[in-house]
Amino acid sequence: MKNKLSIDWKKALIFLIVSAGLVYITKSIWMSIGIVLVLFIIDGLLANWEYRRKTRKIFDELKKMNEERKDGDTVHD
Repeated sequence: MKNKLSIDWKKALIFLIVSAGLVYITKSIWMSIGIVLVLFIIDGLLANWEYRRKTRKIFDELKKMNEERKDGDTVHD
């Protein structure tokens, strides 16, 4: 069975360029690795925040539609 690995090649290229630039600037592979790891952590946190924001928006819209539908179904005396 062939596993498909979804890689964002643009992001990978940008990280490669940044890491090569860091090695050139800092002259230390360990410091460059540390900085790249921090960038990966920040990228993951931002992606998680964006996902939560989008899903919260969708659930709020669904909740609002459900409440409007319930209000329309009730008969007022």
